[in-house]
Amino acid sequence: MRFMLRSLVLTSAAFCATAAFAASKVVVTVPFNFESHGQAFPAGKYEVSLEMNKSVLKLSNLTNTSQSVDWLVSPADYTSMSPVLQMKFDDAGLSRELHTIQLGTRITPVLDAPIKGHDAGSSVVTAGGQ
Repeated sequence: MRFMLRSLVLTSAAFCATAAFAASKVVVTVPFNFESHGQAFPAGKYEVSLEMNKSVLKLSNLTNTSQSVDWLVSPADYTSMSPVLQMKFDDAGLSRELHTIQLGTRITPVLDAPIKGHDAGSSVVTAGGQ
């Protein structure tokens, strides 16, 4: 079954660009609550950043600074026309599950397991910039 795609395009509140125009840190507003691995995240401002070695991506809630999570990342396709940040979510009934995060040239693995036979839609939050 095919997934329906709905997009929310958001501008970033702040980003730090590298020489290759890929960001190492972006602040973005996610306009809805979501979950990842059973952890609930409220709608709000989040900082997405790459650690110095660019192998770990960190998602931090800027309102509740104790709420953050880290993931190992791998290389991703990225061009100067790509959004700096792309967060994909799967609609799972009354909630949204974080599917992947791509920051510039780095992307997380799939973070949620699809539910068999569930024809949920998906949402995308992006932040542009150069």
